[in-house]
Amino acid sequence: MKIGISGAQSTGKTTLARALSEKLGLPLIEEQARVAAREFGYKNLKATKEQPALGRQFQWRCLMLQMAAEDHCPEGFISDRTVLDNAVYWMKWNSRWSESKENMLFYRTVEDRVGKYDFIVYVPLEIPLVADGFRSTGRDYQEEIDFMIRLFLMSYTKSFITVTGDLVNRVKQVDRSVNNFHN
Repeated sequence: MKIGISGAQSTGKTTLARALSEKLGLPLIEEQARVAAREFGYKNLKATKEQPALGRQFQWRCLMLQMAAEDHCPEGFISDRTVLDNAVYWMKWNSRWSESKENMLFYRTVEDRVGKYDFIVYVPLEIPLVADGFRSTGRDYQEEIDFMIRLFLMSYTKSFITVTGDLVNRVKQVDRSVNNFHN
């Protein structure tokens, strides 16, 4: 199974991804923005928002890392984020500074890739924001990203499920979907 977890920041994606990785025995792909940030020497993403050229370079790196990590697990994975999340952040932070040609290249790369997931798990806004020092803790920003993720999910794929409730219930919902997929 190739399962991607998608949603705005601070919705419990990482916790869910870890629990699913353990339960399903699939490798966990960590959020690649954090990997890219370490490569770039960033503690948070402020610089990528303030410097458009750097932001575009950073977001391309996130997408390339995401695809490479997924390719490294051809038998299946649980991914904390998806290529769709990359497209949302590209649109939010980079599209206005980029030529249409580059924007479309980014979106088409995502579009070509999204079909490789068996399904995507969408995690809605249910839990309070937690400051992790990496991403924004603004509720309005979180709601905007959530809105954009839902738009991209509905536009790019029909193979997603929405999970709600506490961690135990979220894991059960995904487990049911995995079982239904195999039956």
